[in-house]
Amino acid sequence: MEYLPQEIVLDILSRLPVTSLLHFKLVCKAWLNTAQNPLLPSLQFSRMAKNDPCLILHCDCPIRNQLYSFELSSRDEDNQTVHQIRVPALPEFDVVGSCKGLLCLCDSSTKNRLYVYNPFTRNYVELPKSTEFQTQDVVFGFGFHPTTNKYKVVKIDYCRKTHGNHRYYRGYGKSEVQILTLGSQEWRSLGQVNYHMLEAPSQVLVNGRLHWCTWPRYHGPSRLLISFDIADEQFRVVEKPDELHRIHYDLVNLGGCLSAAVPCSSGKEIWVMKEYDVKESWIKEYNIGIHVPRGLEQDLSQSFRDSKFFRNRSFVRVLCLLKNGEILLEYKCRALVSYNPRNEMFKDLLLHGTPNLFEASVHEGSLSWIDSFSDNDK
Repeated sequence: MEYLPQEIVLDILSRLPVTSLLHFKLVCKAWLNTAQNPLLPSLQFSRMAKNDPCLILHCDCPIRNQLYSFELSSRDEDNQTVHQIRVPALPEFDVVGSCKGLLCLCDSSTKNRLYVYNPFTRNYVELPKSTEFQTQDVVFGFGFHPTTNKYKVVKIDYCRKTHGNHRYYRGYGKSEVQILTLGSQEWRSLGQVNYHMLEAPSQVLVNGRLHWCTWPRYHGPSRLLISFDIADEQFRVVEKPDELHRIHYDLVNLGGCLSAAVPCSSGKEIWVMKEYDVKESWIKEYNIGIHVPRGLEQDLSQSFRDSKFFRNRSFVRVLCLLKNGEILLEYKCRALVSYNPRNEMFKDLLLHGTPNLFEASVHEGSLSWIDSFSDNDK
């Protein structure tokens, strides 16, 4: 390989799954140096739209605080295996989000210790602490804007109003929005926000904007769809079809389009916004029937109810649209299934080493290093 021009070598490597690159860099020091070329992550990301991503499984049973990975491009091969990832010695964490090769992790108990972590290089940084509030609900967002090339973490604190031992309705508390640009040492305050967002996994990054559903309200529209622009740091209401005004739905990025997965008596309906921020472009594109995967045969009902993943979870969660047109689904934090909308067939993904209880995150794997980001206030 030493006889090939560097640009050709990098072009070849950029087409490989990130797990193959991990093996590649272990061969010798010269190959390690090639795999750490700062141009390689950029080439990898430029090809992401043509390839299936990987999955990161955050385990809650049998061992908490463990991560596993699986390359979706290898799902049709024999002997499919989920690979355990060596996690740094961190407090018990939640996965805030996955974005452009990095995970954002949050201390599950205090909600005030945040980490940005590359699960494949095992490189991570602890972020500066934000301002703390006494009685609060906390909602996070983690995103990247392709124009500014900046990662940002958003933290929304909702101060709950209390009277004795009773809490008022969620939407009535004051709020405080703080934001941190990766590489900066200080959080900035953006003031208050008038919407009470649902916690992850409802947040979705599309078109350089984070999106959340809001909690139901007693007055006015039942639920709103809110975006936050990573570039100009403004909240906006995203118009949605009338059919989604007073029903429960989960947000998902399907093929780069903002989408809403709606539970119904026959399974799931998926509405897709074909042209971003155009209300008239919403269409009901998919109907997914009822399916019981083999992964649910083992009785773990009590373990699931004790799990932190039980909160605010749908029985079926839509994860992503694969390059062959199939839709990847997660069932009750216990099973992965692909659905073919052309023939309406389901295929259980029976992967060796899959944990009993997990939450899946769609992830673009890369070998990018976090400490390469420079200090920048905005």
